[in-house]
Amino acid sequence: VVGDLVYIRKNECFPCDLVVLNTSSDNGIAYIETSTLDGEKNLKPRKALDATLGKIDETSRFTELGVIECETPNPKIYAFSGSFDYQQQNRPLDKNNLCLGGAYLRNTDWIIGVAVYTGRDTKLRQNLMSRKFKQSRVDAKVNLYVIYILGFQFTMCLVGAIGSGVWTGANWEDHKYLGDNEYGAGTQGFMTYFTYFLLLNTMLPISLIISLEVLRVIQGFFMQKDIEMYSFLRDRPCKVSSFSLNEELGMIQHIFSDKTGTLTQNKMEFKLCTIGMKTYGDEKVLGNKSYRTKSTYSNIEINFSFRTIELQNEVFNEQEKPIAPIVMEVDGEVKQLNTQKQLCEYFLKCMALCHECLTEKEHNDIKYIGQSPDEISLVDCARRVGFKYLTTRADIIELEIMDFKQPEGSLIEKYRKVCFFEFDSDRKRNSIVVEDLTTGNYILFAKGADNVMWELLSSQNPSDLVASVAKDLEVYSKRGFRTLVLAFKFLGKKEFVELKAKYDEASNSIEDKEKKLNNVAKLMEKDLFVLGCTAVEDSLQDEVPDVIKAFLDAGIKFWMLTGDKLETAENIGKTCALVEDTTHLERCPALPLEECCRTLREIKNEVTNSKSEVALIIAGGSLDYVLYDSSDSEKRLKFPEISSSPKTEKLATEVRELFLEVTEKCKTVICCRATPGQKQEVVNLMKTQTGLTTLSIGDGANDVSMILEAHVGVGLYGEEGMQAVQASDYSVGEFKFLWNLLLVHGRFNYIRQSEMIKYFFYKNLVFTIPQFYFMFYCAFSGQTVYDDWYITFYNLIFTAFPLLVRAVFEKDIKLPSKSDYNLSDYALVDYSNLDNNMKILRSLPQVYDIGRENQSFRSFNFWTWVAVGVWHSLIAFFIPFSAATNEAMNSEGHSVDLWAFSITSFTVIIFLVNLKLVFHTKLWNVFHFVSIIGLSLLLYFLFILTYDLYTATPMYSTLYHLLGTGYFYASIIVCVLLVVLLDGTAYLLRILVWPTKSEELSYMSTRASSTPKSSVYNIVELRNSSSYQNPVVLSPTSGNSHEDPRRILSNNYAKQPKLDPEIDIN
Repeated sequence: VVGDLVYIRKNECFPCDLVVLNTSSDNGIAYIETSTLDGEKNLKPRKALDATLGKIDETSRFTELGVIECETPNPKIYAFSGSFDYQQQNRPLDKNNLCLGGAYLRNTDWIIGVAVYTGRDTKLRQNLMSRKFKQSRVDAKVNLYVIYILGFQFTMCLVGAIGSGVWTGANWEDHKYLGDNEYGAGTQGFMTYFTYFLLLNTMLPISLIISLEVLRVIQGFFMQKDIEMYSFLRDRPCKVSSFSLNEELGMIQHIFSDKTGTLTQNKMEFKLCTIGMKTYGDEKVLGNKSYRTKSTYSNIEINFSFRTIELQNEVFNEQEKPIAPIVMEVDGEVKQLNTQKQLCEYFLKCMALCHECLTEKEHNDIKYIGQSPDEISLVDCARRVGFKYLTTRADIIELEIMDFKQPEGSLIEKYRKVCFFEFDSDRKRNSIVVEDLTTGNYILFAKGADNVMWELLSSQNPSDLVASVAKDLEVYSKRGFRTLVLAFKFLGKKEFVELKAKYDEASNSIEDKEKKLNNVAKLMEKDLFVLGCTAVEDSLQDEVPDVIKAFLDAGIKFWMLTGDKLETAENIGKTCALVEDTTHLERCPALPLEECCRTLREIKNEVTNSKSEVALIIAGGSLDYVLYDSSDSEKRLKFPEISSSPKTEKLATEVRELFLEVTEKCKTVICCRATPGQKQEVVNLMKTQTGLTTLSIGDGANDVSMILEAHVGVGLYGEEGMQAVQASDYSVGEFKFLWNLLLVHGRFNYIRQSEMIKYFFYKNLVFTIPQFYFMFYCAFSGQTVYDDWYITFYNLIFTAFPLLVRAVFEKDIKLPSKSDYNLSDYALVDYSNLDNNMKILRSLPQVYDIGRENQSFRSFNFWTWVAVGVWHSLIAFFIPFSAATNEAMNSEGHSVDLWAFSITSFTVIIFLVNLKLVFHTKLWNVFHFVSIIGLSLLLYFLFILTYDLYTATPMYSTLYHLLGTGYFYASIIVCVLLVVLLDGTAYLLRILVWPTKSEELSYMSTRASSTPKSSVYNIVELRNSSSYQNPVVLSPTSGNSHEDPRRILSNNYAKQPKLDPEIDIN
């Protein structure tokens, strides 16, 4: 129960949510694994309360009194606020003190904690909620078609009812053998309506739902086992969470993508920094994108290639270079930095102290761990320059200052951690207040996005220093680096005491704790003095430009939503091929409302008159106007400057309309400085206003709302946790696998399911409509033309397996393995010099329109299949019926009766529906032959032969006599030949005269060379040939090169099912 002390050993599961009181480690740190809650395997540190650390262990008893107050139960697993009143002192509690129920204790011998949430109040139970319902467009269309077919069925039932009433009133008395009519003509017709409703219910494909679900599960299995989508870099296969959206992957019209960790590796490399008016690092990287500085250290989160020697000389050199002084007055005392060495020291201290990283022992050194690779790269860089963050114990931060010239003479500086304000997507900054235990000074260090930090600077900053940092910042951004501005200030004793009291009050509050802390942060984080800025590179993932180009070639709109500044976003857009040299690029930065409206009007005119492809970059400040909705009360409160007058609201409405008009003509759009909420609202806006099928892809918690909003959400396994993966419908290890997910699996899934659904309606119509024809020959009596067991087994066995096998294995194009070809190597090679395999891969995006435009499941196609079903039902009924009515008696005096005609007509239907399947199957393997010949035709004949032996059935011995007549065989042969002649001719004529792009590519795929890539041609020779198009600016995929291990795949990973050799026919 709440308040109990709980003792947990290593590798045990937490039974409830606990506040940690003590751990087996001296520093009070314990590590937990939360994979059961958020899927993350990486260990998270939790800290015991300083007041109780060491006062209780597994052998002693804790008898002191303390009171814990915490917020009401909620599902936020990354947030917790409370207070601990102990020994007449109130101490704040946060997420770092809470061990979550369902998590496991790792790398720590034991912990002791107090239960705060139990049972259904735990974070785990609070998160047990159903996923957001998503329905594919195919499912929605099926529901509509079912309504049409149901209307068709009602109409036929009504015809039967009317016919029964008319016939009863006109002819009953003439047929004395029927006896007396107990009901009137109207009553008889009314009852006949329901008789035919039951008789014709097979027209509705009830088993279609089950068949579709089975198919989707099988498709999901193959997607998860596809070695082409297995990430060896992250040791992750594709994960399918929503099988019901498999076909939607082949219908995507609009992709929204995050940048960091999605298009980029989220593996940070500290490149450059500006301190004061001087730049440190290898400036060659600014002029040459392909230039690479040799890495001296690398792990899964960071690369380190920064040239430290110049900065080290600046910091540890006895000769100090004077600079324009930074002067501030604190408690009547003037403090100033007047040398470059002092400025560098405070810059490095800001990097080493202002963060949330923890240390972990690694061999004989320490390793930094944290949620943000950006922070880790900064702390690691400071350490390699000589300012090494060691640890934090009882709020005392230890910093080792180590002169690289005299490493044995290191100095330990200690700082008391007084206040800390975390980074979030709204604040876009974090800060820390520390007390220098040597000098007694209170110092605030802050770092954050430039657009936020500029507003916090003091007017006393040297103007030339600010201008120099701003200029370098712009250069870094244009190069595509991630930038942060670093600043600091000294706090006076009086000012500090006042602000600390407010901080303690906000920290100990239960309700609105985050809001209150932000208010205190605003009071502290002002009048700052700039120290400089940093430039960190986040390289693109493999094949990103080629994959994005493939999507654009497929007619899919691709938008990038990022929190980076406009210049950085523009450069990344060019690097990843979203914006090409020939693209007409328009920009809409953060502007006041009227100016934003005017800018968009001008952009609209430019876009309308532009003859080239157009791209738009719009900043988050302008997006606020686009996303403003006057009917939303929260929006009105959030933006009073818009809601204050009808004029501004009208302008905001015009901005939205202009934005939609402009983006409709744009090839791509980049939204920069976008918050997570804006990302979600942009997806919602385009989804509702354009009606396009959307896909969102991201890798972090800030992408979850966007992923949930889109029709299809894809999560990437990245460095920012598993929240995006947990919220997504599909998950992949790297962005490049989205190519396979959409262009291969998505397209095939769409074709398979759309044709399966059409075929299902077709075969049910062929089988059911003869009941309608027969009503005109049985006096509308409701007599069935087929036996009940024949009806039962038709969908269950006779036609089930061939359809399912085709739906699982059907491919209209035989694709070569993409892993055998590096798209980047062949991206600039002339199409005519490619081998057939590479031509197929290059052309595949162009045939994605079959699903993007919903070509296979349009109303015209559906009604065509319905018409063919009606046509085949006419053949299956009237040819055997006409032959039966004209058939003379055989030598034994037997004529064709109802059940002989029934068996013949039903056999014709079995042959016709299988023949239709044969016509439309492109890819053949042994399973197709087994399913059609063995599991359909052979099973059918075994059934009718066995059923003919049962004396209790009306068909007893009918087949025995029927097989001895020419009527049975002639009817089947005539019907089959008629369908082959007419339908086959029409099919061949269409593909020869009006072939689709898919059929042309399918023809090429049957003749594709099976020669391995290495022997097709030498790519180096090709590049030297005249057919190779040398680009003006070559933007190769960045990142570490890894040998693709697919060719040397071991048996550690589950093998794909091995199919028999495939035969392609068209």
